[in-house]
Order: sequence, then structure tokens, then C-alpha cells
Amino acid sequence: RPAQQQAARPREVPPQLVSQLTDMGFSTTRAIAALKSSQLDILEAINWLSDHCEESEEYFERIAAAPMPAPPAPAQAAAAPAAPAAPRPAPQIPPHLKQILTIFDPVFKAIAMVALGMDGPRASLEGTRLPAMEADGWKGLAGAVVRIWGGGRDPEGLCAGLDPNTAVLVRKTLEYVSLGAAGLGPLLDDDARAGMTADPEFPKIVEQFGPYVDRMAKSAVRQTQLSLGSGGAPDEAADAEVGTFVDQMEKANWQIRTPLEMLSAGVRSRDDILECIGPLANGQPDDRSGRLAAVLLQAVIRVEGASGDAMDVA
Repeated sequence: RPAQQQAARPREVPPQLVSQLTDMGFSTTRAIAALKSSQLDILEAINWLSDHCEESEEYFERIAAAPMPAPPAPAQAAAAPAAPAAPRPAPQIPPHLKQILTIFDPVFKAIAMVALGMDGPRASLEGTRLPAMEADGWKGLAGAVVRIWGGGRDPEGLCAGLDPNTAVLVRKTLEYVSLGAAGLGPLLDDDARAGMTADPEFPKIVEQFGPYVDRMAKSAVRQTQLSLGSGGAPDEAADAEVGTFVDQMEKANWQIRTPLEMLSAGVRSRDDILECIGPLANGQPDDRSGRLAAVLLQAVIRVEGASGDAMDVA
């Protein structure tokens, strides 16, 4: 009886659904087990994985190897209309995605800034950040952002066709847009204004480079004073030491030479300094070079303030 045999064949887990979960960092075994346990509902699968994250690998292997449970039979028509179902709770965000949200939080704020009429980070977002995120697998994010900038505010419409991960990013961005300019303003920091990701490790780097940043700042102020004829005396030994350090940093792929030259020429605009930082060879934004350049700018301003020779800062 071919028809009966075909009906009895266990349902298979679609590979494209498995790929959506493995792209989020889950193993193939866990992805299959979650999809089987959730009747192939991707959001329910994410919730299920979050609820069972402490289970052993053998637990997931056993479920993945077992046939998928049959879907529940449709309910019989009742004599009286059933009470409306309680609204489904929002899917829980897996721990690894929470970490991504924390890292990219300044970027969501930067996108919201542009949506609310503050165009400062727009060039950086369009030129480097959004293309890099698309290349990293956040497919459709750039298109959703353009629609948000064009006035789109409906989360369902903006997230239609996006994978669950990218949809979470879009919804987070809309949360910031909903605050309005007055509500968003107090939440903005330098990372958001530059469209950079958060980097919790960077303070350690600044501490490591601290003495060299001070030497570069003093060299830049000295060169500015000499070029403007406002005092200062040459210090060839100190400048040579700074030059050697900059050479080493450039070989290690830190873009610091051009920002230092701009500062030495008297540039004090943070936006202008950051604009000279190009993307890395792989197309990713070079946020760490940008941060180091911003730290160097602050050090230059501090040195000039101490010498009473401060310049206007844009």
C-alpha cells in the first residue's frame, strides 16, 4: 500500500531550518533536536534551546536520532466558541545573541540617530559598517535599515523575510528609534556617534599603550606649535622615538600614522580624524585604530590644556 507507507514515513527536518540555528552558533545535533521538539517552529526551537541549555550532549543526540513526534491532531469543533488563546510570549534571546547585542548596541543607536535626523554616523554606517555586517551573514539588515531611515517603523513588515537573528537586531534598533531624539540623546556615547561596536577589551590596550600615547601627543603639540610659530622647541630624539613606535604600530596593522600627522598639522576635529581610518584588508571596519586615534586626540587636547595653548575642537 504505497499511499499508507508514504503517510507513515517520518517527517524530515528541513536543512534550511537547521542552517538558521547553526548560523547562530548551535551544533547540528542541538539544532535538529530543537526543531524536532518544536514541530519545526524556528522561534519555539530557540526558546527550547534556551530552556535546555544545561542538558548533556547525550540528551540532544537521543532526541535528534528519534523520529519527530507527530503534530497534534486538530481540535474538534466545540459547541461553544473557545476562549481566545493567550498571546505567545516573545522568544527568549540565546546567551550568545545577547552578547552580540551588547557589542553592537552602539551601532543600533547610531542607526537610530540617522533615523531621527542626526546624520553624523551615516557615512560610516553606509560605507563600511552595514556592508561588513551583511558580509558576516546579517542578510537583509542593510535593506531594513534603509527602510527605517525612510520612515519605516512596523517591526513585522521590516522583519519579514529576515532570519530570526537579524530580526532581533532590527527590533532592537526600532526600540531606540521609538525613544525619539530627546530620549536617545542621553544614551549616546562616542562609539554610537562614530557608528562603532563596543570593545570591552580596549581599556586594557589603552593602558598598555598609555606612555606611547602621551609621547605621540606631546610630539603632535610640539609640531603644531612649531608650524604655527607659537613657541615650542624641536626635540629630535623624542620625535625619532615616536616615529619608531608608529612604524611598529603600522606594521601591526594599526592605522595611527595619518591621525598623528593630522594632529601635528593642527587638526582637532574628531570626525576628521576618524574619517582617515580606512577599513581593514578583509573589509571590516578598523574600530580599534579609530579608538586609538580618538584617545590620541584627547591626549593632545589634554597636553595643550596643560600648556595653555589649547586650540578649538570641533
